[in-house]
Amino acid sequence: MGPVGIASAGTAQRRKRWLKVHLYLGFSAGALLVLIGLTGSLLVFHLEVDEWLNPQLLLVTAPQEGSAAYRPVDELTAAAMKSMPPGSRLTFGQYPRHDGVAYRWNVLVPPSPEANRPMDFEMHHVFVDPYRAEVLGSRLVRPAGLGGAVPRTFIGFVFALHYALLLPRMGDPPFGDTVVAVIGLLLTVSLLTGVYLWWPKSGAWIAALTIKRGAHVRRLNFDLHKTAGVYFSIVLFALFVSGVYLNLRAPFHAVVRWFSPTVDRYELRSHTPGGRPPITLGQAIDVVMSRYPEGRMEWLYLPKNPTGTYAICQRDVPDISLVLSRRCVVVDQYSGEILHVQSPDRATAGEHFIQWQWPMHSGQIFGLTGRWIVFASGLICPLLFGTGWYLWWRKGRQRRDG
Repeated sequence: MGPVGIASAGTAQRRKRWLKVHLYLGFSAGALLVLIGLTGSLLVFHLEVDEWLNPQLLLVTAPQEGSAAYRPVDELTAAAMKSMPPGSRLTFGQYPRHDGVAYRWNVLVPPSPEANRPMDFEMHHVFVDPYRAEVLGSRLVRPAGLGGAVPRTFIGFVFALHYALLLPRMGDPPFGDTVVAVIGLLLTVSLLTGVYLWWPKSGAWIAALTIKRGAHVRRLNFDLHKTAGVYFSIVLFALFVSGVYLNLRAPFHAVVRWFSPTVDRYELRSHTPGGRPPITLGQAIDVVMSRYPEGRMEWLYLPKNPTGTYAICQRDVPDISLVLSRRCVVVDQYSGEILHVQSPDRATAGEHFIQWQWPMHSGQIFGLTGRWIVFASGLICPLLFGTGWYLWWRKGRQRRDG
């Protein structure tokens, strides 16, 4: 055998090995990809779906002044906490995405005085009319204990299925989150092997990028599998990587720090001077808005322990990046000092990369168009698995038939 023949044989062997890797990963992680992909498509529009399903909790009648007529935020939090049992903790607020939506507050409720760990608490949503400071209602989202792996609301259930497969979230990082992150890594390898196997020989790009008309069902499935995978490969790669970040935030930061320094705002701590009471959420917002008034508030994180911090996140902030528009400001819960500003206009290369992850995963990075692209990518997942399974089944039947 000459040099060309040896090289061809080596290439064939490599392709055979990578085909096995692609096949095994496709069957082991691909079935779960169908579930993760379909739930992800729904979650692209989770706020809109929740409002459609629960208008009595989420929708309000806005006066002509709009958000300028909102009651002070401390009045809203007081109304929310008054409706909850003693010992409850306010941990997060979802600022209304438009003037006709209520505030949503996340409240941890202890089912017993001995509750201590996060999983010992029930998690409730409390909805408050921002114009009247009236509680519109509440709902149990997550019961205490191991039962908390299965949320009691539709959107909560879909979220838990998407990022944890309804597995227990005990541990740090949570067990269910870690399992799904590992699946994401395996899917990334499967995707890359698929692109390698697809790469056309001798420049036959037209055949590689098109579906043959009038083809036999096997060829049709093959063409659907390769073209769908290739056309959505960049989007799927971004979704897999960003999914790993969202489930394993701290380890992801650790890897990125090999290349560029990053600050993880969740790791920042308040200084604890003796005798000084914490400031309120409203005071923390005032600190942020006095320095950074641009944009619309979106996420309001409250301290979860004596060293925790406030984090006030704004969206649609102008002129901080060509694409990104979210800024999060971390505030010391005692002094009101700004500890960190997470914003693309002051980020390191590593921080910039990390700040892309959530907007990419949700599709928000390219507005409504990006959200529809991510929605379509989730629907592609069952197509990839179904056509891949058919090709494997057809090849096995041919082998059995001789």
